[in-house]
Amino acid sequence: MGNEEKRFDPQIQRIDQITERIGRYVGSRFAGQEDSFQPKITPVKFILLRTVYLNQRCMVADLSREVNLTSGATTLALNRLEKEGLIRRQRDQADRRIVWVELSEEGEALVEKILWQRQQMFKQMLSVLTEDEQDLFIKLLEKISFKLCGQK
Repeated sequence: MGNEEKRFDPQIQRIDQITERIGRYVGSRFAGQEDSFQPKITPVKFILLRTVYLNQRCMVADLSREVNLTSGATTLALNRLEKEGLIRRQRDQADRRIVWVELSEEGEALVEKILWQRQQMFKQMLSVLTEDEQDLFIKLLEKISFKLCGQK
């Protein structure tokens, strides 16, 4: 590699530094908050739980699409969540091929706790911006996410 190839884009370096600082901030906000009530929640587990929470109940196929996993990988994650007492599965009475996933009381309480914590953290992060800056920041994040994820 020549010297030209080793140079890093300054904008990318700034983004990297910013995301590291924000990552440390997020980590410090949640450090020491684990208790016996809150099992280790991976991003995939959280997306599964949040999706069920927002929809009241979901089919396994819908959850697989939401987290972009195979049905087998989704089933493994759901097995762990069920073992942790956060969800329950129920066969549809009319069509036994369909399995519905619902949150347990513990699962619902956990999702609400995490969503509240995230909301408080995002409010604090946005509080350093003016209202116009907040609107612009959110619009820019939406633009990036829509372009990358193909959503509208």
